[in-house]
Amino acid sequence: MSTLQTPILQLARVVLQARTPLSISSGSPDGVFDTELIRDANNLPAIPATSLAGVLRSLWRAEYGEPAEREVFGFQRGSAGAASRLHIGWGHLLDSNGRAVVGLALGDAEKRLHQDPLLRAALEQIDAPQHRDRVRLTHKGAAADTGKFDRTVLPAGYRFAVELRLWDAADSAGEDWQRLLRLLAHPGLRLGGGTRAGLGAVEVVSAHGVRLDLRDPTAAQTLARLGADPSELTGLQPLPIPQMQSQAWLHAELTLQARGLWRIGKGSIELERARGRAPSADKDPDEVPVIERRVLWQGGRGRVDGDYELLLPAASLKGVLAHRMAFHANRFAGRWADDRTDPTAEPETPPEVRALLGEVKHSGSDSGLAGALFIDDAWLPLRDLGVQRLPHNGIDRFTGGVREHILFEEQNVYGGKARVRLAIDPARLSGNCARLGVSADAVQKAFLAALDDLGNGRLALGARSTSGNGFFTAEIPAPLKAAWPQPQAPATPSPTASETFA
Repeated sequence: MSTLQTPILQLARVVLQARTPLSISSGSPDGVFDTELIRDANNLPAIPATSLAGVLRSLWRAEYGEPAEREVFGFQRGSAGAASRLHIGWGHLLDSNGRAVVGLALGDAEKRLHQDPLLRAALEQIDAPQHRDRVRLTHKGAAADTGKFDRTVLPAGYRFAVELRLWDAADSAGEDWQRLLRLLAHPGLRLGGGTRAGLGAVEVVSAHGVRLDLRDPTAAQTLARLGADPSELTGLQPLPIPQMQSQAWLHAELTLQARGLWRIGKGSIELERARGRAPSADKDPDEVPVIERRVLWQGGRGRVDGDYELLLPAASLKGVLAHRMAFHANRFAGRWADDRTDPTAEPETPPEVRALLGEVKHSGSDSGLAGALFIDDAWLPLRDLGVQRLPHNGIDRFTGGVREHILFEEQNVYGGKARVRLAIDPARLSGNCARLGVSADAVQKAFLAALDDLGNGRLALGARSTSGNGFFTAEIPAPLKAAWPQPQAPATPSPTASETFA
């Protein structure tokens, strides 16, 4: 479809903020970590247009069906095909004043990269990246021998400016354009890797747009004056922040109240020092929790020197729930260890767990499965937490006595309340269940049983759970206890532009 047939250009410049950390990988390790962030010519993190376009295309197909997807996003099948009506630009990182960095910065422009606090912090992460340690659990709940890996992430709060353009018919009411903008608020709009383990959630902060009839010379001049900077808004009008609470998705918030001491992960900053206080001892603890800073925005200005917060990574919660859910799924289905032909082999993950949480492609499977459960990372303010140092001795496994010179100390927190966002895609869950031959009711039953164990002190999170750490109190959210919504058929859009001209 040519622009002569579609003389109307719908244009929007949108600011997206990372609600949780982003991990859009270049696909290669950096020599130290298993992944590295994709960066632009200035070595600043960026959102590739293909990443955003691919997610939007998938969401459009799920909401409106494959024919509508081909009409808007184009297709190629043999000799038949059509160009995409939608053009998407790269997401450019914003500085502390909300201005995008566009083009190669040289000379005086390069100084901006090192003088602006947000840009400088993003560049410093090349040598000292923020990352998440991950580990695969065995059927015994312990770390697998070869299951250790990590992910480099961009801290939550960073903002990107991106431009969207859609060619439309002159007599169109702009329905496709409104559907596209609403997709920017879809709960499934998550970018990069680790999207089922707390990463990649983005939200719209602002949107400005214009409808240009290019048969009018004035409209063409307006387009020419815009330039390449997606944060430049001259000639654009504010648009309402897109809202889309997909009725097919299930949303819930799990509130976890700590019952005692707990620690997740291995951090590098002593907590009292992070709170601006003098440490209670001369020597820093050997083991400390993981704390992070997020980018904070106020009055259109961003800063990275805010308070540290304690991280509750979604991957930790997902790991223990998967392990306990497997136990309950096998129990409810009557799959017992005594019935296994090889008791020494690691048992297969139950299909109920794979249907909800997905699985990675491996040698024993034709392909992997994308999970239907999305869990967000959560943060707790350090001011709401108590801090406790605990000394430990290394114990000789043969004599049961203390090993010489093996004295170490860990720092735990106590108290605190974490609110964790959960979302479930019933359509994906239904497809996974059909493929694996299980029912969604069996999946829900096993998942709720695992949550009940977590909320009643029968399942612990984090380190030293065998020593009494990591127990929480939680109520299962009402949306999870109710009947999970059934997948709905894609909506049927009104006649599209190509059908109008046919």
